[in-house]
Amino acid sequence: MPTPVPAEHEPSGDDYFTDAVFIGDSMMEHVEVLELIPTANYVWQIGMSPHSVGHRNFRVRGSSQKVSGFDYAASFQPKKLYVWLGANGLDTSTSDRVLLNYENLADQLIERFPDALIYVISPPPTTYNRMTQKDKVPVKRYANFEEKLRELAARRHFYYIDMYHLVANANGYLPTEYSLGDGYHLNDKALTLMTDYIRTHTVPYPASAESETNAP
Repeated sequence: MPTPVPAEHEPSGDDYFTDAVFIGDSMMEHVEVLELIPTANYVWQIGMSPHSVGHRNFRVRGSSQKVSGFDYAASFQPKKLYVWLGANGLDTSTSDRVLLNYENLADQLIERFPDALIYVISPPPTTYNRMTQKDKVPVKRYANFEEKLRELAARRHFYYIDMYHLVANANGYLPTEYSLGDGYHLNDKALTLMTDYIRTHTVPYPASAESETNAP
């Protein structure tokens, strides 16, 4: 089954994202702080992974109530979800292990947001120095996870944003020109590249067969 990849088009304006929720980790924090998509809603925490979304506490705006990541996302009544998770885990676990947690996350998203358009953003690789010297993981782990995440998106009828190939060099590493300095987090240039891509690959709500194209 081919993965639903939105067709490229002229950039969507901020209005498209007013009913969107972006779920992620510290890299998503940077997207919000830079106001690259200022009208979107954000559900992120440092270190959040596909496994921990339902176990993190978020304070609801205007109240002292604390809820899970799923419930916090639901408070915005989203019609679109962008999920950018997985990088936290690939540095310490196998791609299969992280994918299993993503499968469970997908179950939760489908159950809780049955009418939402769900976009999955693949995690980027890290730099050569970070991957080989600090984390000491094989470069193929990130490439393998990207392939399997793409397959998951196809099975679950999610839309797919291939951030991995958008920034990875020919050897599968993050170029230093896209690194914030630690070899892991993305800098303004890379995040702008990503959000520009997101804006030119959106699907109308509700989606129609004419609004997407299939990846090869």
